[in-house]
Amino acid sequence: MDSGLIAYCGVNCAECTDYKCHMCEGCKATEWEEGNTCMPVDCCRKRNIPFCAKCDEFPCEDMKAFYEESETHREAYKLMCEMKNK
Repeated sequence: MDSGLIAYCGVNCAECTDYKCHMCEGCKATEWEEGNTCMPVDCCRKRNIPFCAKCDEFPCEDMKAFYEESETHREAYKLMCEMKNK
């Protein structure tokens, strides 16, 4: 797995339809406007980490709700747990 295609939150861009169809370049490559980022982007950039699994506080309270929002986010959580335990 190419960790460069893992979003800050753990979504695997290589599996994302929007990414595959070139409708999204991934959150790490996106030129974000001030105040227009999602919470994992802001947090990981502030902490200078490549994704949530590298955080000492993972899974934090803020991300627990995020990971329950959709099946894609639940899969991201599973991936982050796997990466955290390596």
